[in-house]
Amino acid sequence: ILVRGAIVRTLCQIEGIDSVSIRCDGEDLKDALGLPVGAMDDKQFVDNEGNEINSYERVELVLYFATTDGQKLSKVFRSTEYNSNISTEKLVVEQIIAGPMGNVEAKATVNSQTEIINVTVKDGICYVNLDNNFLSTPEGISTNVTIYSIVNSLCELTGVNKVQFSIDGNTEVSIDNISLENMFERKLELVD
Repeated sequence: ILVRGAIVRTLCQIEGIDSVSIRCDGEDLKDALGLPVGAMDDKQFVDNEGNEINSYERVELVLYFATTDGQKLSKVFRSTEYNSNISTEKLVVEQIIAGPMGNVEAKATVNSQTEIINVTVKDGICYVNLDNNFLSTPEGISTNVTIYSIVNSLCELTGVNKVQFSIDGNTEVSIDNISLENMFERKLELVD
């Protein structure tokens, strides 16, 4: 990770280079789980020095999960402690995948087997790269609810206005006729 960080942060200093993809022996670089790392930018690597390494912070999140009928979104407030080495945006996506955690008024919106490949923010757009488990939505949950549970939750964060999804680095994917090539903005009319 340190070598990747050094390469990416160095190259992203050059005018016109926003991200770096690394290939080894003609194949995309893979992480420890064998998943493609994808394009990396300099904001993915956190500068922590001295006693800040592995420090933990408490944060109050506004998350959206499905209502019991699976057709609308329910707002859930969650206080959680997290390692400050990960971005708040990635934390939000992790929390959505983890589900409502005992809240009987809400249901999970995303397949719990979904893996996060990458989450980055640039110019108000949060780029969320997930594996293909995201394409199989939980039973009884509408596709809009699945997508906007992540979009609305991320748009609660300062600096995020839109969300762009990709599956294994590919945006040319659809879920139930909803193209992920589009950028998604907050949709409050889905909130119950």
